[in-house]
Amino acid sequence: MYVMTYIMFAVDYFTDSAANRGSMKDSIPLAPLQKLAWFNLIAFAAAAALYVVAVPLLAWHFHRTLADASVPALGVFGLCGIWGFGSYFLHDRRRRARVKLDEREDSIYQRAAMIGMFMFWEVFVFLCMGVWAVLTYVHHRTTVPVSFLPLLVFTGLIVYTVTQSIAILVQYKRSGSDDAL
Repeated sequence: MYVMTYIMFAVDYFTDSAANRGSMKDSIPLAPLQKLAWFNLIAFAAAAALYVVAVPLLAWHFHRTLADASVPALGVFGLCGIWGFGSYFLHDRRRRARVKLDEREDSIYQRAAMIGMFMFWEVFVFLCMGVWAVLTYVHHRTTVPVSFLPLLVFTGLIVYTVTQSIAILVQYKRSGSDDAL
């Protein structure tokens, strides 16, 4: 519990600092959606970095090939479960209520969710058809293993969350440079 509190504090501190190019003097606080987006991207980057490190280590330790070690190493993406703590950035701790978003922020959030859902469906359909094609035409199997389906859904969740976070940051950047989204 204390680790999560420290991580939340660190993300809050560094995102405030990053908004003013590292200077804490006259710092520009980030909007709650920007903090949420940075938190999601940092959690994904940490999971991806751990995966890149875990595959060669598992292969070396258990004397396997990289391909054989890559599937058990997918467990490090369970670190993306801390995305559930992202709602911390959307709550006002003083009033103990959800942060009220203005019309522009609400529009940014809705568009980012729409872009994330679009990318989810694109990747999900591509993966489903790709798995079917590989299993049918390369391996000459007519069924898809049931254990593969949750992996597709979890991959879709990652694609949705990362795409939504990037879309939030891009839209805030565009709205900061000019008033048209």
